Amino acid sequence: MTIQTKSIEAILDRALAGADLSPQEGLMLLQQTEPEQIEIIRQAADRLRQQQVGDTVTYVINRNINFTNICEQHCSFCAFRRDEGEVGAYWLGAAQILEKTADAVQRGATEICMQGGLHPGAKHNGQSLSYYLKLIKTIKEQFPHLHLHAFSPQEVQFIAREDNLSYAQVIFALREAGVDSMPGTAAEVLDDQVRQVLCPEKIDTATWLKIVGTAHEQGLPTTSTMLSGHIETPAQQIHHFNLLRSLQQRALEQGYPGITEFILLPFVGQLAPKSLRRRVGRDQPVLADALLLTAVARIFLGRWIVNHQPSWVKLGLSGAIEALTWGCNDIGGTLMEEHITTMAGAQGGTCMQVETLKLAIANLGRPARQRNTLYQFC
Repeated sequence: MTIQTKSIEAILDRALAGADLSPQEGLMLLQQTEPEQIEIIRQAADRLRQQQVGDTVTYVINRNINFTNICEQHCSFCAFRRDEGEVGAYWLGAAQILEKTADAVQRGATEICMQGGLHPGAKHNGQSLSYYLKLIKTIKEQFPHLHLHAFSPQEVQFIAREDNLSYAQVIFALREAGVDSMPGTAAEVLDDQVRQVLCPEKIDTATWLKIVGTAHEQGLPTTSTMLSGHIETPAQQIHHFNLLRSLQQRALEQGYPGITEFILLPFVGQLAPKSLRRRVGRDQPVLADALLLTAVARIFLGRWIVNHQPSWVKLGLSGAIEALTWGCNDIGGTLMEEHITTMAGAQGGTCMQVETLKLAIANLGRPARQRNTLYQFC
């Protein structure tokens, strides 16, 4: 056994004993290239998953509704956005949203996930917030018990800017109207050097953390994400994990609901803008890189964020199932439709049948069970 392997095993032993790893220790894990050491990391992540949440693989029956792709921003990785009037631009009306929601409920959905582009024209009675409240009302009046997982930190900032409101005022109004939890999207990589290249018009790291922290303070749970495998370094990936862990520690120590799950979103660039595609140098995720990052996420986030989910849209179902042996315990949702990643060239599809998910999980020899958005069994 090499000295390096002994060092890796010592770090992993600490993690398995419940200790929080330092960023330096996390980076050491992430920089391993030898198959033997990577396998040791995989095994530790899988054991930690079993310790924390058991062998059951969970899933949620949900539907994505991306209500518009008209957006004022120009993120370098985004193939989804359109300008108003451009070919392919769309903006769903209330009847279309209700039709999609009713169809989802008929198919057993317990959750609607709703996000959209930042459309400056999306106003009701001259106000941005009034438009978003109208979206909520459209769903909640007919389906009051459906969990609404809606509106990213970026959308909160957009509403606040448009209407000259505080983040707390916007979040309070959304929650009172019927939003049940907030997607932790728009995080990309929580490093402002990376964000200046990926999404220079988006909120910065401090603003993302402030909005998510404010949601927690108001009793609104969130998810967390990272867009990986493009221009970021391993050190920046660990920095992202460290910020999420600190955010969750503060939330839980103060009795707030905090973060329900971490979702790794590997970069898909096949149809993304050419400038970033050239810089990244490939169109699809590298599965081996995503799996190692998945394992290190489980180990580094430790006892603070215990639910981890791969993206079958980005990795394909086979890649996502493999991630269940690298520290993940959840396979995500049925989605029923997915536009943002698919329009970037993802090959995983846009809809997954429950029976397909359950069969794939059964092939691992692990039980599958439906959950709701907050990880309570259905």
